[in-house]
Amino acid sequence: MLKKKITLLFLIFFLNNCGYTPMYSVNNKSNFNFTEINIEGDNELGNFLESNLERYNSNESNKEIILDININYEKLSQTKDLTGTTTDYLLVAEVTFNVFQNNKESEITIKKDFIMKDIDKEFEERNYERTIKQNFAYSIINKLILKLSKNR
Repeated sequence: MLKKKITLLFLIFFLNNCGYTPMYSVNNKSNFNFTEINIEGDNELGNFLESNLERYNSNESNKEIILDININYEKLSQTKDLTGTTTDYLLVAEVTFNVFQNNKESEITIKKDFIMKDIDKEFEERNYERTIKQNFAYSIINKLILKLSKNR
């Protein structure tokens, strides 16, 4: 009985100190200093991208970056019924980042797409499309930050 208690205490002690830290903890080491951000294209998606970039913007960082963002957003008819009414839309966002860092220029292109069902109520459809754009922006910025972190 005593041996089981000692073994359990031993396991708890070593597993408790395994070095786990949350992925989105406050100590985010991938901070950048976006000194200038120029956005062309879809305004709504551009605003979402800019607000997501602010999470990684730090004035204390020595990684100064200038971003030129070109957004190509399209809502295409994917499928139609027998009457010719669109039933599904293909939402495509292609974002090209021209990154100027340490006197070097690089281009990063990220493309996202999503098939959206047609919704009868126009207001609900616009809100749903807006939510999809927010998700696109979040995903695109995460991929951009990952690529920028790799290219230190």
